[in-house]
Amino acid sequence: MSIKVRLDPRTHLLILPLMSLLTLVAGSSAQTMAIILLGMLYLLALGLPKKALQYGLLFVCCKVAIFALSGIVFGTFVIVFYTLSRMIPLMMIASALLASSPSAIMCAFERMRMPKNLIITICILTRFFPVIMQEMAAIRSGMRARGIFKRWYSVLQKPALAYECFLMPLVVRCLKLSSELAASAVLRGIECTVVRSSVHPIGLRAADGIAMLLFVVLATGIYVMVQ
Repeated sequence: MSIKVRLDPRTHLLILPLMSLLTLVAGSSAQTMAIILLGMLYLLALGLPKKALQYGLLFVCCKVAIFALSGIVFGTFVIVFYTLSRMIPLMMIASALLASSPSAIMCAFERMRMPKNLIITICILTRFFPVIMQEMAAIRSGMRARGIFKRWYSVLQKPALAYECFLMPLVVRCLKLSSELAASAVLRGIECTVVRSSVHPIGLRAADGIAMLLFVVLATGIYVMVQ
């Protein structure tokens, strides 16, 4: 039986800067690995095992790429992979926040007196990224149906054609999606000035306090682990 904790979106928002600070002060490889494990544990507790596995594999791939490219002429790629590996813990907490319902996010953030323009931006982004991934998959399927880039390495052979056949349709589709999402948000009352309610339970409960306390304790333990 899996354990699944449902937390208030404000809890994720408060944990995000804590994770940022912990990632910033981490100096050793052991601390970095412990931070990744902490983020994976957080996602597992929220009932997101697929996300935890994906980010764990992404971290391993980044480390392998850094090791393989070290000492070679591709120094810039080492910097890119290193930066990505350092951003993974923040991406974990952000994905936990984005997994919440947009209506719950709006209701919770309005109680924090956040600027409405910022709330609207966050909610539109939470809906935009899942949709854009579907659009990318659809474009890729269309390219395969037309016999374009049958193999994964074909993009490296003809990068200009890849730009024309993939990125340009994606940009056009993004422009259309932005208009569709904006219209959908207006129809759902995003410009409403009265106090917002939500069908999802909103409120800081004991689980949120326990999650914050455990996160602070574990983060402190990671910081003093290798000194």
